[in-house]
Amino acid sequence: MIYEIEFKLQRKPMFSNFSLEPGEIVLCETDEGVWRGRVVEEKKGLSPDGKVLRPIYPGEERKIKDLEKMEEDAFQVCLERIKFRELPMKLVEVEREWEGRKIKFYYLADGRIDFRQLVRDLARVYRTRIEMRQISVREYARFLGGFGVCGRPVCCSVFMKKRISVTIQMAREQNLFHDPRKLSGICGRLMCCLKYELDFYREEKPKYPELESMVETPKGPAKVIHFNMLRKIVKVEYEDGTVENLPLNMVRRKKIWWLLPRK
Repeated sequence: MIYEIEFKLQRKPMFSNFSLEPGEIVLCETDEGVWRGRVVEEKKGLSPDGKVLRPIYPGEERKIKDLEKMEEDAFQVCLERIKFRELPMKLVEVEREWEGRKIKFYYLADGRIDFRQLVRDLARVYRTRIEMRQISVREYARFLGGFGVCGRPVCCSVFMKKRISVTIQMAREQNLFHDPRKLSGICGRLMCCLKYELDFYREEKPKYPELESMVETPKGPAKVIHFNMLRKIVKVEYEDGTVENLPLNMVRRKKIWWLLPRK
């Protein structure tokens, strides 16, 4: 069975030989060691990134509290060293391996950071392996959660599992010529939902005339100024300046005589 396990800043599919309940705290073995996580739900058709060793024992709840306290202390120590070293980075979260063999520090930064001195400072304090992991603003938004302009929880914190690339060209293909700031999510990047309907627009676009092109309508020639692919409506402007919305099947591309085949 494959279960989706939530760690500090990521979710991973894990293989399990036994059934688990959502919300259960388990120990998972990966290439990086043994980490605690929370069961989200059972998943099918995914390739596991590790395996679930076992649920935590009742007597290990105290150890989890100790680990959380260590992570809080490490967070404050790292903040102090970042300030002392004057590094342009924002510390987000700290995660400690179950046996204490590694500590991960997640951070945000605009570019690459030379944190070698910072790692030495932290290694001297904790005498264990230190890993600095840079995350993207999309991952940070998923970690914080929140609501989008649609009024629903942000997609990245609900169901999205993989990073996707969203470009302004995708907005243009969907006739969204607004200010990019109005198309941005809480992370400051273009909204991921711009990619959801992109395939539909690419399939439908060949059926529509180009913007600013001349077309033939029941009332005569007109210029295309806008079209709505979801409603299958073309907005045209006539020679006298009047504007009208017409169904797609009532609009024909204007024939250009020099492109017509010769008889």
